[in-house]
Amino acid sequence: MASRLADTLPERTFQYQNSLPPLPVPSLEGSLSKYLDAVHPFASETEFKATVDIVRKFREGVGKELHQKLLQRAQDKRNWLEEWWLDTAYLEVRIPSQLNVNFGGPGPYLEHFWPPAEGNSLQRTSVVTWHTLQYWDLLHTERLAPQKAGKTPLDMDQFRMLYSTCKVPGVKKDTIRNYFKTVSEGPCPSHLVVMCRGRIFTFDALFDGQILSPPELLRWEANTNQQTPIQHRSSTKPNNVYLFIQK
Repeated sequence: MASRLADTLPERTFQYQNSLPPLPVPSLEGSLSKYLDAVHPFASETEFKATVDIVRKFREGVGKELHQKLLQRAQDKRNWLEEWWLDTAYLEVRIPSQLNVNFGGPGPYLEHFWPPAEGNSLQRTSVVTWHTLQYWDLLHTERLAPQKAGKTPLDMDQFRMLYSTCKVPGVKKDTIRNYFKTVSEGPCPSHLVVMCRGRIFTFDALFDGQILSPPELLRWEANTNQQTPIQHRSSTKPNNVYLFIQK
């Protein structure tokens, strides 16, 4: 995490967003050539010849019309693909997200290794939560250095979706609600949502503007655990506590 901090006069995390170039539309010829290259290893000689003929007809026919529509769309949107990808890959999918959609987030997973141990799930949850809140603070205060390819800044917009974001279910298509803001943009949610044995709790992760320490977070988690009905507790099973950071 520390390696991502700017080591000179700090660049703000999102300072290049408005100056990024629009997503270019690849040429029709280039896209079709790449498609044939991808298909070739998996097709017999007869199948590949048939595929080449289909691609040729597409290029000379409806492909030209569709490509012009892409170019027209790219004139109106900085990223002509983003909305389609988000809808098709995530929001219009009618299967459970929890098992079928990749989830990712910041944390000490790559920097620390904890061997398996019994009876300490709450302690470890508090430490992971504290690390995750530190990352939230880096984004909130724009102290996370912008990612770059060489000297070229990359799009950082997806980092806004790491916190204060939820997906609202719909019949045919879900919607995304995002409430994350940087310090310069205004107030930003700072509460945690805890799910424990079918009950939902919330508490603020800040006190006097400072992130709670791991022991303070642990006390909140332990208190949440004690507030669940006794009939839902089991001495033979570990405590099941799930934390969502302003999600």
